[in-house]
This record gives sequence, structure tokens and C-alpha cells, in this order.
Amino acid sequence: MANFNLSNTCAVGAARGLAIAFLLAGLGGSGSARAQALNITDSAMLDTIIVSARKRDESLASVPESITAFTAASLSEFDIRAFNDYATKTPNMSFAYGAGATGTSNARTVAIRGINGQNLFGTAGATGFYLDDTPIPASIDPRVVDMERIEILKGPQGTLFGESSLAGNVRLITKQPDLGDSLRYTAEAGLTAGGGADGGASVIANMLLIPGRLAIRAVFFGNHDAGYLRRTFPSALSPAAGDPSLAATRSSVGDQGAETILGGSVTTRFKASERFEARLRVVFQNTEDKGFPATFAPLPAFAPQYTLNRAFDIQPLASDTWVLPSLALDYRSEHFSVVSSTSYFYRRNRDLEDSTYGTQQILRGFYGVAALPNQPFLWDQEHRQNQLTEELRLSFDAMHSMSGTVGIFYSRARTRLSIPPTYARGLVTATANNIVVGPWPNNLLWTDYNPATQEDISLFGEIYWKFLNRFTATVGARKYRLRQTTDFTADGFNNFGPTLSNPQASQQTGLDPKFDLSYQYTDTAMMYASASKGFRAGGAQPFLPFCSLPTLPVEDITHLKSDTLWSYELGTKVQVPRTGLLISADVFHIDWNNLQQQVALPCGAYIVINGQAAKIDGAELEVTGSLTPSLQIRFSTGYEKTNITEPGPLSIVGILPGSRTLGTPAWTASLGGAYTHAIAAGLGFVSADYSYVGDSVSLLNSGGGALAHRASYVLANLRLGVRHDLTEVSLKVHNLTNAKPNLGDIGYVGYAQYDRVGASMPIIPQVATLQPLTVLLQYRRDF
Repeated sequence: MANFNLSNTCAVGAARGLAIAFLLAGLGGSGSARAQALNITDSAMLDTIIVSARKRDESLASVPESITAFTAASLSEFDIRAFNDYATKTPNMSFAYGAGATGTSNARTVAIRGINGQNLFGTAGATGFYLDDTPIPASIDPRVVDMERIEILKGPQGTLFGESSLAGNVRLITKQPDLGDSLRYTAEAGLTAGGGADGGASVIANMLLIPGRLAIRAVFFGNHDAGYLRRTFPSALSPAAGDPSLAATRSSVGDQGAETILGGSVTTRFKASERFEARLRVVFQNTEDKGFPATFAPLPAFAPQYTLNRAFDIQPLASDTWVLPSLALDYRSEHFSVVSSTSYFYRRNRDLEDSTYGTQQILRGFYGVAALPNQPFLWDQEHRQNQLTEELRLSFDAMHSMSGTVGIFYSRARTRLSIPPTYARGLVTATANNIVVGPWPNNLLWTDYNPATQEDISLFGEIYWKFLNRFTATVGARKYRLRQTTDFTADGFNNFGPTLSNPQASQQTGLDPKFDLSYQYTDTAMMYASASKGFRAGGAQPFLPFCSLPTLPVEDITHLKSDTLWSYELGTKVQVPRTGLLISADVFHIDWNNLQQQVALPCGAYIVINGQAAKIDGAELEVTGSLTPSLQIRFSTGYEKTNITEPGPLSIVGILPGSRTLGTPAWTASLGGAYTHAIAAGLGFVSADYSYVGDSVSLLNSGGGALAHRASYVLANLRLGVRHDLTEVSLKVHNLTNAKPNLGDIGYVGYAQYDRVGASMPIIPQVATLQPLTVLLQYRRDF
């Protein structure tokens, strides 16, 4: 712990030093150099950041709600390439692994302002996730390769974006084809501390096929992140192959957690006239993990250990493949526009988990199977999802001081979560005299099949009325109807025989209103107050009689209630004169009812149950933009006080009144700067950023439902290089302080491993973490 605090202190000092250096460099230096830099970057100070948070293009400074925006320039300056990069730079936004599906490929959940959680199918989370106009699961991570900007919308966004926007929305806005020709390629290579080589490349090509009419934009990329974990194993004949507490000579294999990503997109833009255009796009991505990017974190420390002791030399794997074709039709006249967005999302992810020790322990300790031969147990889980989405909306500009957006939305999602047959060699002989389940006629240990569907049809709209010149009132609403179905079948010795099909169904209807009043009290400053309602779909869940919570009614399991909240926000936005700085500040209060939280049952299964009520209070401050023509800065901090006031059924797993919401830190903060300066070789640049994520409470997903404490952590990154004409060379250092954070424990696909030290035999959680210190050299060329 002392070392951790020391590294934090060093990181804080380094960040402060870099910030002071940036400031001095921006204000000092030679007049001629500053004049050259001014000629290059002065226009950036005058640019207005455009966002489409209200499904219309508007200045960020004029939208009366809290939004964190990353422009294409800031994405490049701070080398933002993945979800973790921008999530840690957004106030009151956090993420964790666990509290969703088991395994690693579908496990990430996103929280904003303390609102967390995701269902087991990955279709209904607290935070919405969009790629342009298409909703996608919050657990996927599209590479930030050719993005126009990223927008993080705080607070419920139920009016325009519907369910699963309870906490807010993450929107990735891609670059559209230009009616011109261009080409860019990038290549990089480097090393990871404790691992091996890293590398990647990308190509972005824009081709004009018919002048003024038809263009194609193609993006292709590949990236390999080195593994940084070591897997050890004893001889197959060693007694330690059946008991992890026994000492033994072990062999080891490195490069565990290595990740390879391939993907890209092809977009066709056809401009039929000045008013009408069509865009057809296909986006795809495939991720392969050599072993889970997760490691053990024994209790009570709950800190990641980068060595995994396994029973046999078998290689765990994970993969995630998705494809998203979409068609957008856009008609714009002088006073209104009509947009149709149709998409089909398909995803298949798989987790092949080595759960040998845990399976052996549960068979002996709970099922009374002591004579089973030592053997590896690989649990194979597959998750498939497809979703058809259509949105048709009309936006109109000022008509008698009124403007607005109205539309209709439809989606149908299907998921299938399954574990194919898992066998135990010698099970028939070993259970001949079994008194827990009884003699078993075959070697089938487990198999299950869990399909689910969700259908959503909604009408939505927002009206904006400008009055008395400087006031604008907003009234919005969304009327929705949802329907879900689910089923669960299973068989095998560990299931006590077959579980027959028993389909469950659930449906909800409701109305989400929104009210907002803003006042533009000067030409560069505004303030606003808002009240809005958000919701997340409930749903049908299977009932597992052998694994139930005895004090929870069956109806509360099979028919999960929707959770809803009211959020009240007061904020201001100020553009600082004679700079490019935008200051945004807000305070908020949230009343959250029927909050959905996932719990892990002692048998190893997972369900989501409703608590009764929680309250959240907090504040945010952001300062972004140009401090000088040569210096761009980003500063943000967020605080949220979460309080589960009425846990209700959550008290079954130890959540008491006054508990914090799970996996959400009270404090987040980030500081970054990017400085450019004319040099003999061209234009030199340096950027650095520092992020702090506070501690949080975790309800362990690894089994048993125990609470644990996750420590705070800091991340720092550095980038420097030179641009000359159309060429750029840069050196990048990620995770400068070599932080090894606990990002949340991942639910075992098979069975949790136990620590045999002590009579209580506590579980050993497996937690996600980040890649250690990584250094990369990048070359980029434009044509």
C-alpha cells in the first residue's frame, strides 16, 4: 500500500509539472516560433464544437445538458484508441467487468453518475451505447480509428434514446465519406512491460467515384497487444493437479491476455441531390484473446496478481466477432429534415475458460464426488445476439420561435446464451454410491441453453420554444412498449438432472417526460435547469429451483421490474472571451427506484433482482479547449455520493441501508494538455494526461455474494513527436506509472476457485485489469 501511495504522489507531481511546463511553454518561447504556431493553430480557437446530442447539429456550448465531447483533434492529440482511454477522462463515468454476463468477452458494464448494471444477455444496460444512430451493446469496444467525435451524454436520455439510457449515453460518431480523394496509413510497433511485442496498422481511404455524387470511404485496421500474465501448471501426474494448496514444481507459459483485433468499415455515400443523400455502411470487428485479460485477486487484499496457477497446461481463449450493416436516408429542406436509420447488428462471442480447480473443488466439497480422476475442465460458453433497429424522425427548425424533433423507433433483439455439453471422465464409476445426486448413468456434467428476446416500439419527441429572446423551454416525452421472453433448459449431473423448458414473458409500457429551461444571460454564457425521467427495461428470467434465494418470491425472479429514476440538474456553460476555452459545471440529484442489481448465488448461477430505492447527489466541472493558440487543455472532475436507502431484497446478499451503489467511485478526475511548437523539422508536439479513479465497493460475482473493496488507481500517458508536411512520427507511452488496477471481478463460466487456507475457504476472484506500461513508436502518412 505504501508503494501504491508513493506512485500516486509521483504521478500527481509529474502531471502538475507537465501542466506547468505546458503553460510556461505556451506563454513563453521566441516570438517567431509562437507566431508560426499561431498561424497553424489559431483557427482551432475559433472553432465551435458541434454535437448531435439532441439528434440535430448544435454547438456544444448551447445545449442545456451535461455533455463530455472529444473532437477528432482531441482523439488524436491524446491518442484515444479504445473505450478505456476516453472513459477514464470523463467525469462521473466509470466501468467495471462483471455485473453482466459471465466470462470476459461480454462482461464490461458502464456506469454514469452512479447508475450501474446490465442484464445477463447484454441487451439492457444502465448506459446506452451508439455507433452513429445505431444502438449497440455497451460491452463492445469499437476501435477509435476514424471517428469524427465521441459524445458522452450525462443523465437519463430516455426521451430521445429510450431504454438502457437510464444513466446516459455514449455516442461514437464516425467520419462520413468526403466528395474527394484522400489516403492515410499508420503503422506502429513497441513493447509492453512484462510482456512482448505490440504492433498495429491502419489504412483509411476516401475515393470519389462520381464527382459531386458518389464516394466510398474504407477503413481497415489490425492491432496486437502483448500478453502480460503468466500461467503456471504442475506435471499432470503431480498431486497438485488435483489440489491447488499443494506445493509442486511448476512450469510456466507467458503472453497470457494477449489480444489481437482486426476490423474496419466500408461506407458508400450517394448524394442524389442537394437535399437528399443515402449512406450504406458495413462495420465489422473481430477480437481474439489468448487467455482472459484477467487474473486472480485473492481476498482480502482483492489486488491483481499477475501469475495464474492452473492445474493443467491448457490454453483458455476468448473471442468476440460482430458486424453492423446499416442504411441511412437523409432528406433536408430549408426548414426541416427527415432521417431514416435502419441497421442489423450481429454478434457472436465465446469464452473458453479453464475452471479445473474450481470444478474439482465443487464436485468433491458439495456433490460428494471424491474418486473422480484428475482431469482438465474447460467450460465453453457461447453468446449470440442479433438486433434489427429502425428509427424514422423529423426535425424542424424555428417556426414561430419553436423547433423540435419527433420520431418512431422499433427494435427486435434475439439472444442465445449456451454452454455445450461438458463431460467428466469416470463420472459413472465415481457416482455409483453418491448420496447427493445419486448414481449417474453417463459422463455429462453440465449443458444449458438460454434464449431470450426483446421487442421495443416507441414514439418520441422534444419541442424547443425560444421566448423573451434569451430563454428556451424544452418539453419532451417518449411513449414506449416493451416485451421480453426467456427460457432456460439444462441437464447434467451438476444440474441434478434435466430442467425442462418453462418459457417466461414480461411486458411493460410507460411514458418518460423531460422538462428543461435555459437562460442565455450573455452572448457567451448560459445556465439551465432540467428534470427528466429515465427507465431500463425489466424482463423475464428463468427460475432455478435448486439455486433459489429462499426468502425471495418466485415472481420477483421470473418477472424483473423496470427500474426508473428522476434526475434534477442545474448547470452552466461559459465560453471564456479571447480563448477557446469552454467551462461547464453542474450539480445533480437523482431518485432511483426499483434499482436492478446482479447477484451471484452460492450455486454459481446469477440473477438480477430489484432493490427498492437509492439517492445520488453529485457535481461535475469541465474545462476544455485552447488556453493559448499552441496549448490545448482538458480538465475534469466529478463527485457522486450514492446511497442505497432502501435495499429491499438486496439485503439478502448483505447490501444494507446506506450502502454505496456497486462498482461506482465517488471521485473521478482527469488533467491533460497538448502543446505544439514550430521547430526546424516542422511542427513539434507533446501531450500528456493524468486520470484518477476513486475506490469502489464490489459485490463479488465469483460466487457467494460477498462484498469487497476495490482500491483507487491512477493512469498517466505521454505522447511526443514531430509533423513535417504530410508525415508524422511520434513516441507514445501508455500507463506511464505501470498501474495494475482491479477493474472488477468476472463471473466464472464454470465454478469459482477456492482458497483452502483457513476454515472458511474464501473464493478467489478473477478480475480484469489493464495492460501495463507500454511504449510504442508510430509513423503516419497522408496523401
